Amino acid sequence: MTKRLGKILFILYIIGLIWLILFKISFHPITYLELVNTRSLNLVPFAMSGGSREILYNIIAFISFGILFGMNAPKCSFLTKVILSFALSLSFESLQYLLAIGASDITDIITNTLGALIGLSFYALLIKIFAKTKVNIVLISLFCLLLGFVLFFIGQTLFWIYFPQY
Repeated sequence: MTKRLGKILFILYIIGLIWLILFKISFHPITYLELVNTRSLNLVPFAMSGGSREILYNIIAFISFGILFGMNAPKCSFLTKVILSFALSLSFESLQYLLAIGASDITDIITNTLGALIGLSFYALLIKIFAKTKVNIVLISLFCLLLGFVLFFIGQTLFWIYFPQY
């Protein structure tokens, strides 16, 4: 049960990252893709980033990814997980550029990978200190709680968008 729930949370988290990174949390992603036509590429680290707040948000978003990835890929080596995290971030940035839906920035790749590395390290440390089963149960419970809050706020936002008279 814990394994299945962990996989479901991981898939939902990746879908959430896609919605966040590629569609900028738009409730109308197709319309967003039609309207946005921004294509820029920055290959100089930390030169054009959105500031320290954006850097922090990128790291935080990928810490959770790293934790869930570590939980769901126990047979992969640590280095493989880091490389795959880098590849995912590179894919997101490449898609932003190819689809002309945002600024592709090397800083985002660096900070996203750093966040995943922190999450992977945190998970690896926890399972060295505590029993893996207990760690997984606690983390899955926390992620379910977080998912509940996120879904509540999404529902609330959708309600206000579609029923503004209330």
